[in-house]
Amino acid sequence: MTENANKEGRVLWITGLSGSGKSTIANATAEILRANGEIPVVLDGDAVRAAIADSKTGHDVTSRLANAYRISRLAQLLANQGQTVIVPTMSLFHEIHEWNRAHLPNYFETWVNVDWAELCQRDACGLYSRAARGEVKNVAGFDLEYDRPAQPDLVLNNNPPLRSATELANELLRSALGLHSLSQRPHVVFYNLPNSGASALIPILETLAEAHGYANLASPAETHRFHSLLESGDPVFHWTHHPLETFAAELEREDVRFICLIRDPRDVLVSYIKDIIRAELHEGKPEHQLFQEAIRSGFNQWFEQAHTWRALEQPNVFQLDFEAMKKDVPTTVRQLLEFTGIPASPTAQNTLCQKHSFEQITGRARGENGHTLRGQFLYRKGISGDWANHFDGQTARLFQRRFGRYLRAWGHEPTGQWAEAHVQRCREERPSSQFDGALFASMLQLEQMTARINGLTAPSRFNPDQQIKNLFQSKPRIDLN
Repeated sequence: MTENANKEGRVLWITGLSGSGKSTIANATAEILRANGEIPVVLDGDAVRAAIADSKTGHDVTSRLANAYRISRLAQLLANQGQTVIVPTMSLFHEIHEWNRAHLPNYFETWVNVDWAELCQRDACGLYSRAARGEVKNVAGFDLEYDRPAQPDLVLNNNPPLRSATELANELLRSALGLHSLSQRPHVVFYNLPNSGASALIPILETLAEAHGYANLASPAETHRFHSLLESGDPVFHWTHHPLETFAAELEREDVRFICLIRDPRDVLVSYIKDIIRAELHEGKPEHQLFQEAIRSGFNQWFEQAHTWRALEQPNVFQLDFEAMKKDVPTTVRQLLEFTGIPASPTAQNTLCQKHSFEQITGRARGENGHTLRGQFLYRKGISGDWANHFDGQTARLFQRRFGRYLRAWGHEPTGQWAEAHVQRCREERPSSQFDGALFASMLQLEQMTARINGLTAPSRFNPDQQIKNLFQSKPRIDLN
């Protein structure tokens, strides 16, 4: 849970008898909200009474009711200005509860239930013992009747065995706001197709998760530790490239969220090959040869594996496309935090998004040429469609034959005509090349040799014109582009 995005206020009304733990739970609730980026206001009933310092307000029924209305109106004033207001107060009157529901925005009522015998045994302020001795009067539950809430939104049982105030506060927030307690926040598995732009998100999510107690397995090389870490009791954040079957046992678990990031597979291949060249692992092979070898070998089966992730359609899976993410990283981060339940204030989100932005990392605008940077993550040009700058005609056709189905399924090339269009573009931009000349020279040599042979031998059914024609129609392995 984070700050109210729409600045709409809310009131968390916590009521119960003296000694039930209202104020302690309220303060723990406020601390959790502060840690999640909110600035709540606590209107403690006794503190409000002391602040107003109205000597005419006593503890009889009439005075108590007047003070309760005063607290409710203060809560209304603050909540209408977008504040989250926490009100630990006795105020045990049905008319107060009814007024609250009619006038307070996002009103959530909690009754802290403690048995009478337990309250008397606690009696931290000595209130009940003094009432028993006749030293004080108008003590709710002793000589003053009270109205237990008729329909509270939540009943918190604060009888033995006692739970910590933080645990009770987490239960309240989980019921009121959907805020997960640390022990109940879901595990997060972030899968991305390698070289698909996860560097824009992983450092941000990793930092926010760690700040809220998540065990971090951010490196895909540590997937082997994932299942054992699940047994630790703490929520786990894990970034992975592993195939879906690695997490088959967790797919139906309600406490696991999956994020799947996919990118145009042509740009993925280009990024991958560029990384190999930069690392000097290319063995002296030219770029086009590296592309074609990767395509023919199946590109490590990465596209097949990504497709099984991409096909997941279930509530605990968030499908994410690189193009949509790149347009607005802060909005994407906010959506992912809401999906996973990881809390963060807007300020923390914006700060991290700025720190890890492409512009901040590279020192240049998106689309602006510059050298490749390599740190923990690979940052490239920030340009989509870079494949068109590197694929020749043969590479495009080969890619379409091998991986075209993924382009169509992921919505990048629904017509499947991109390869031929790219071949035509290559012809227009490079109408001739050294390779085209070599092919023409070979055909000319073939024609001359055939004519010479025909001149030395008897007539033959061998037709040089037809042979050359066949050569053009045979779709040779060497592409003209």
